[in-house]
Amino acid sequence: MSQYRKVRSCAFALGLAASLTFAAGASANVIKMPTMLKAIQEREANAAAGTPLDPGITPPAPPCPENGQLGAVSVSVPGVGTLGASNCGLPEFPGIGTPTMGNMSYWGGPVQTHPKVYLVYWGWNQDGAFPNDDCLPGDAVTLTEGSVVANNSICDPDGAGQLMADFVKQMGGTQWAGVSTQYFQKDGTQISNDKDVLGGIWVDDSVPADFEKTTGDGPGGDKNTYTLLAREADKAAAHFGVSGKDLVNADFVIAQPPGLSDPNALSEGYCAFHDYTQPKIENGWYDGVTPGIVYTNMPYSLAINSSGFNVCGEHAVNSDERGKDDGFTIALGHEIEEAITDPGAEEILGGNGITDSQTILGGWYDPFDANENGDKCAWVGVDPTDEEGTEPVPGAEGDIKGNGGDRFAVQSLWSNNSAGGAGYCAGAGTDLPGPLAGGEGGGIARSASRG
Repeated sequence: MSQYRKVRSCAFALGLAASLTFAAGASANVIKMPTMLKAIQEREANAAAGTPLDPGITPPAPPCPENGQLGAVSVSVPGVGTLGASNCGLPEFPGIGTPTMGNMSYWGGPVQTHPKVYLVYWGWNQDGAFPNDDCLPGDAVTLTEGSVVANNSICDPDGAGQLMADFVKQMGGTQWAGVSTQYFQKDGTQISNDKDVLGGIWVDDSVPADFEKTTGDGPGGDKNTYTLLAREADKAAAHFGVSGKDLVNADFVIAQPPGLSDPNALSEGYCAFHDYTQPKIENGWYDGVTPGIVYTNMPYSLAINSSGFNVCGEHAVNSDERGKDDGFTIALGHEIEEAITDPGAEEILGGNGITDSQTILGGWYDPFDANENGDKCAWVGVDPTDEEGTEPVPGAEGDIKGNGGDRFAVQSLWSNNSAGGAGYCAGAGTDLPGPLAGGEGGGIARSASRG
């Protein structure tokens, strides 16, 4: 059995009855949220090659400030290109990850119609989990979210563990989560915006002693990072009693502390990723793991640094003390919402679809570059001069108010409904103005995808 994912060749993807043809030999990769550093490097490479700064567009310029200055100008930046400016004569840099334009298509696989997120704090109390190797007074917390109570306390000096639990508990029912309700699966059932998304919390101190020596290359097994993450997700499914048809609506988030965090994140240029377990694919990474498990790999965001700078969202939205942890909810939200709209992670099992049958597991993603709803809007508005802070452009990262009243930094999500059906990034409180926002609801996405 072969597997194809992230197909970048031409493909026909509209209509439930349409035949899907894929180029043989396409590669299989987990679906990763890039670091800001990797986004900058790709942008500079495009400029050096004389290609557009981004396959999408530069977001509209910010509105005029209240100083009365007028007159649009452009700005030439060495090594980057000519950038647009505000219409007030004040230069503005576009975001690192300007939206990748073009609506997503439906590929026939399931979506998570009633999503549940299960948080696994993997190794947060083990030796070496945190730099000082000790949990100081006040650093230990027991995560309690309504009726959901963790089985053990965790060491949490940065407050990141508590923040992620609060975020998942409060994301349901928000306008941000509502962006995904426009998308549906084969039987016509659309994604719900249930208020109660948190399925459970588990503290499991069982990270293998040599986890930091594993790699994402080579065959599956004890030395492969992704095999070990998937095995932990499998254990989590058993711990929470999730099996069979319930797996499609479940996302098991494997959250790691800084000292035991994914050793490949910085070198491979990602902040987090989600995937779907199937045997006999990706060098056997998931052989021996229960098939059909949706899991999110959540490294410790503050541990992903380059040359002294954090590249996964520290202070990306907020400059206050809590903004230090902005990257955790930005990356976690990115992966949760991608898993909701594409739990099958773009996987296609079988042959070429012409002479051999296929099983299509992918849900919603772009037919031309395979970007999902989070990828298309990643790091929009982030200031490339310091990789911190966000420029006031439509679709930029922003804060949302959770259903419990707390503030959380998030990125926007791709909405086929926005911009009058042309699509744009929405939901983070930075939407296009007025009727162009179009973040929630289902009419346009449905009609567009069904031809």
